[in-house]
Amino acid sequence: MWVLALWLAAAPPYRLPWPPGAGMYLTQDCSDTCCDDHVEARAFAYDWATNAGAFTVLAARAGTITHLKISSTDGCDDAACIDDANVIVIDHGDGTQATYLHLAGGSLAPGIACGAHVTRGQPLAQAGSTGWSSGVHLHFQVSATHANAATCECGAGGLACRADTVPWSHFWPSPTYPTLPIAFADWPDAAACADRRIEMPH
Repeated sequence: MWVLALWLAAAPPYRLPWPPGAGMYLTQDCSDTCCDDHVEARAFAYDWATNAGAFTVLAARAGTITHLKISSTDGCDDAACIDDANVIVIDHGDGTQATYLHLAGGSLAPGIACGAHVTRGQPLAQAGSTGWSSGVHLHFQVSATHANAATCECGAGGLACRADTVPWSHFWPSPTYPTLPIAFADWPDAAACADRRIEMPH
């Protein structure tokens, strides 16, 4: 028992944000040269998808939901759709936050609301293709939290904002609030950033 407790104490606090056995693929790596978006202050971001289409997004780490928008059902492979994205942001209480982007409209799991505390592994919503997106996938990143930013701008249920409005300035990475390298307990070399296109650990 003490061996298990020691392993848990040493394990990274993040787990990959989908159910075990989901058959996930990394479709865009951190610091990826393909698309000029996972770069600079936004370098440590990941896109994941599965051949099965939609999948359940789980909380990679415990924390409090500070930004939630789930009112959009639209998306396209063009920057014109960027503000149609749905998003959940979870503040971990240590100066970092995780962003889950492109979620399917109206797909919140039971008990998920802005201001709610979530545990690691708790279902959040379904992956979707809202916003600037060419197919169902999850964009995930961990970044520094924005000082004194407004929270819950779209209401507790994430439906009070227009479908084409996202409060990016309150949570999106910038040189002041960059994305951060992390390790997952089930993918410790996440921050290696090598233009990978790989099947993810099960």
